[in-house]
Amino acid sequence: MLSFTGPNDRSLQSLPPTTYAQLAPALSALGIATQHFFQMRAAEAAQEAVTHLTQLDATTLMPFLALASTAELQQLVATRPLRFYDYVLVGRAALASPIAAAVRAYLRQQMQLSDEELERVVAHCLQLSAELENALEQLLVGPSGRAALPPLRRRQQQIQAIFEQYENSLLPAPPPAATLGFDEGRLQLLRLALLLTQELLHTTSPHPFLRALPSLTALSESGMATIMERLGAAAAGERLPLALPELVLLYQTMHVCALAFVSDVLGTLGLEGALPLADSGLQGGTSGSSRQAVAALATGFIGWIDREFGQEPTVQQARQEITALAELL
Repeated sequence: MLSFTGPNDRSLQSLPPTTYAQLAPALSALGIATQHFFQMRAAEAAQEAVTHLTQLDATTLMPFLALASTAELQQLVATRPLRFYDYVLVGRAALASPIAAAVRAYLRQQMQLSDEELERVVAHCLQLSAELENALEQLLVGPSGRAALPPLRRRQQQIQAIFEQYENSLLPAPPPAATLGFDEGRLQLLRLALLLTQELLHTTSPHPFLRALPSLTALSESGMATIMERLGAAAAGERLPLALPELVLLYQTMHVCALAFVSDVLGTLGLEGALPLADSGLQGGTSGSSRQAVAALATGFIGWIDREFGQEPTVQQARQEITALAELL
């Protein structure tokens, strides 16, 4: 059983030399899990919540990820016990979340394990990390004993609640459904559709079309921000792997863009002169012809999705939602 404290010694100056070797499997699993968590693009909201509570982020993790000896472990426990405790709590919460699949895959690949061996290793890591958590808890409560436990248990519950609240964002990324390259005009149009949809979602207009926009289930704020970042960094012709949820999101934003351009929505909001039509490669001609050109290009992308993925339930649902939205114009 691990213990960082003895009955007469709370200085932490005499950890047994084998402590790091004993904890190494658990520290490795905790490191993989926490690092994966803070690298996940889709988990930004969860990361911000964890950082706000614990001050841990991709940078402050480094001393824990770099541990390589009992002396270094002893130094961290002696100087930053609460931060170390938070690190263990976050790692254990990650190991109990969908992130565990990525940890298992990494361990299997690195150690060339069979299924049975992998489960034994994971169980051993979980047992050791639980003992590490308990040992740090003993240290932090000190002479106060059980009377000092509630704040630590509340901290544990808060971290677990964050992982439960944002569990969907921690799921493994779906495999690409298609790898696409776009010329400059279509790339700009995709960016325009995303920007326009984000703008329309945040308007307070009583227009029925705009009030119904939040009912489009594919249009999550985090999803649009993530794909906008990818498209913003992409060069013309660059091949982008896109998962089906991303294609469905673009499908609905292109629908919204096309409907807005061929209706009175833009005029109602006074946005006709503000949209960067020239930047979308559609400069020239009248405002009306540019609007029709945007709608035509959007319709081409929409038609491709319908042909290639029209039998997918998520695409069918997206189409039904758009049909209901269009009836409000």
